[in-house]
Amino acid sequence: MDVRSAILQRINDRFMRFRAAFERFNDEAAEREMVGKTWNVRDLAGHLTHWTAEAAVRIPELAAGKPAVAYDFDKVNADVYRKYRRMSFVMLLPQLRAAEDRLLAALKTVPESHFIGETPVRDWIDEGVIGHYDHHWPGLMTAAQRNH
Repeated sequence: MDVRSAILQRINDRFMRFRAAFERFNDEAAEREMVGKTWNVRDLAGHLTHWTAEAAVRIPELAAGKPAVAYDFDKVNADVYRKYRRMSFVMLLPQLRAAEDRLLAALKTVPESHFIGETPVRDWIDEGVIGHYDHHWPGLMTAAQRNH
């Protein structure tokens, strides 16, 4: 298996794990079940929708030589939280799935050399995608178990 295929598989594994967990919730349960101190399941879906869509845009830009964006993560996350509070969970899931699909498609366009070593692309993948999903998994898994 080449490096790109291995990375795509690792990312897709996380996407499928989250999809299976999210499918346990309806709007009411996604509002009720918390994944942390302040976020419920719907909030997490909105958060992942934003950052996965952002990765789909930024990773190809980095591969093309554009500089990395300097994020104020607290501000962006607060803005995303407010934006997606207006949407129902069932409205967010198709948006999250579309963002995941766009990211996988975008990664297929990146030259494989960007996947090897310490590159800005690899940093985004390891920290902003794989690590990000792994960071939020315990909260979602616990909420899904409670909602069984």
